[in-house]
Amino acid sequence: MIIVIVLVCLLGLLGNGRVIWHLGFNIKRNHFTTYIMNLSIADFGVLTCLLSIASIAIALNWYEGSRTFCLFFNTVFELLFLIYSSSQFLLTIISIDRCMAVLFPVWYRCHRPPYLSTVVCATIWILSSLLSGIHFIFHVYFVSNCAIHIFTFQLIVNVMLCTPLMAISTLTLFIKVCCKLKQQKRGKLVTTVLLTLLFFLIFCLPLNVSYIIHNLVSDFHVVLLRWVGFACASVNSSINPLIYFLVGRRQKKGQAKVPMRVALERVFKDEQDAGEEETPTEESHV
Repeated sequence: MIIVIVLVCLLGLLGNGRVIWHLGFNIKRNHFTTYIMNLSIADFGVLTCLLSIASIAIALNWYEGSRTFCLFFNTVFELLFLIYSSSQFLLTIISIDRCMAVLFPVWYRCHRPPYLSTVVCATIWILSSLLSGIHFIFHVYFVSNCAIHIFTFQLIVNVMLCTPLMAISTLTLFIKVCCKLKQQKRGKLVTTVLLTLLFFLIFCLPLNVSYIIHNLVSDFHVVLLRWVGFACASVNSSINPLIYFLVGRRQKKGQAKVPMRVALERVFKDEQDAGEEETPTEESHV
């Protein structure tokens, strides 16, 4: 299982790295690509932490009881906890954003502040850093009970708040897409968000649930469940670039294959086609 995690993480780092490069330097920025780039950065960080944990586990022959592994694991896990929570918050915001755009398109275009995505992403990173920092401070000063309570509370928030919101948004988008399937062609952006949310709902729960149980029960099977959660998290953080590429290159038979940059432009150009770019001052006056 650890070897599989290492291989998936390496592929995921390559894919997310290319997405970050293209969205940051080769593709025109809009408010939605800001969310996607921050999500790719979060996925890149998650994969880096998981690869570090898996590598040290292989080096120490799975001996998790060693002091070296425990020290390294606790340090890296604080960073993993921060980035993984940020990715869940980002996906929650992305799902809500798409639901508002699909259900209330005119209101959304007229009332969305131009720099909302930047402010929201910065707020998410700051909030996750504060929560992780508080947990780390309690852990360093050996206030273990408080640290466990803070950590468990954050995981419960992820499971009980973020997951239901994403589930409701996914169902809403799916129903909306099905209702319009016979009337018009589905947008690549909505399809991409729908698939991303669906895979996240499938693969995010094992890691959250394993650590909630791990704080309550200490057992060998819980440790195995934690590594299963790591494997699911690695797949979830690696699959998004593949979704962007496959949806973006979807075209009629006989046409030439497109590179990843063109595929990303096709996926996220729906924002511009719908008139949702962040520049229109005249549209807001109208």
